[in-house]
Amino acid sequence: MIVEHKAKGGLIKFDIEIENSKIKDLKITGDFFIYPEDSVLDLEKKLKEKTEKESIKTIEEFLSNVKAPGINLEDFRKIFKKAFEEKNVIQSD
Repeated sequence: MIVEHKAKGGLIKFDIEIENSKIKDLKITGDFFIYPEDSVLDLEKKLKEKTEKESIKTIEEFLSNVKAPGINLEDFRKIFKKAFEEKNVIQSD
């Protein structure tokens, strides 16, 4: 499924597949900037097999190690929430 979020720094687009409450596959695209640029590919790999909650922790760590003008943790929180809700996945605490 395709999920989008318009952040201050640009559009973030996920082509995401969720199975059994975990990310099975993910491609991150959009018109935002993250430096170093190839770090997005590493992030995609790190997010596979993660739950929504685990994904947020992974993104938090990722953002502390890159430059992402106009993109913050809340932007990623919103897009993950949208993706998991569309898949009707209920996260348990």
